[in-house]
Amino acid sequence: KIFLSLCIITKYQNMKNVICLSLAMASFALTSCTKEKSIDDDLKEVAANINKTTPQNLADGVRLDSVSVQPGKIFKYNYTLTDDVKESVSPEEIQVFKNNAKEGALRVIKTSPEIKEFRDNDVTMVYSYYDKNGKPTADFKITPEEYKTK
Repeated sequence: KIFLSLCIITKYQNMKNVICLSLAMASFALTSCTKEKSIDDDLKEVAANINKTTPQNLADGVRLDSVSVQPGKIFKYNYTLTDDVKESVSPEEIQVFKNNAKEGALRVIKTSPEIKEFRDNDVTMVYSYYDKNGKPTADFKITPEEYKTK
């Protein structure tokens, strides 16, 4: 299933691409924002634009369902792992998935020019993954303190 596969390098590369694509979509609208609006208004505009394109299959077994903005400059991604049922995956496999997904997301956030505006505005990114039945399966967040350290 996707949890086990994501631990394999080829699937890990796909997850990196999923994260890149999600972040690039988010940054598309953010880079055109004016200074007159607050960052929260800008993030809401980005979320609205991305949500016009969702749901969107991003990689084998991963679908971006929606994004949202929460108070305090938090940008949340909601994914479905379309091939998995939470009960068929061990807690250890979920933890490995979370660790690998977070590591990949952090690497992209630190280095991607497409999300410079997120970094410059100290946006926290939250990633939530649900199984194919809609059950919460894994989640993590990446704070400015994490992506601004070398």
